[in-house]
Amino acid sequence: MSDLIAALLSLAAVVAGARGARVLARGLREARPLDVVRGLRGVVVALAAATFAAGTLLATPGLIVLGAVFLGEELYETGVLALIIRSGERSGMANAVRGESFYE
Repeated sequence: MSDLIAALLSLAAVVAGARGARVLARGLREARPLDVVRGLRGVVVALAAATFAAGTLLATPGLIVLGAVFLGEELYETGVLALIIRSGERSGMANAVRGESFYE
């Protein structure tokens, strides 16, 4: 049973990593900060899923706990960063609608 769980977690890691890398590359290429954050989040989820898979396969609770703590901290961090970016974009759009410049 643990082999099946580890295989599913590994598959999830590959899918999340591939999607995250694609979104990250697009964000860097098109200078879109939210896509960069989403891409980084996908890569972090992939690393956490790989850690969970290793912990399940090796029957090591320490790896599972490490993966959970790492995942929680990184999701919190990227969530706050995304909120900051969205807030800045909204205020920038509101200023543009009013005709104000950032440098005024």
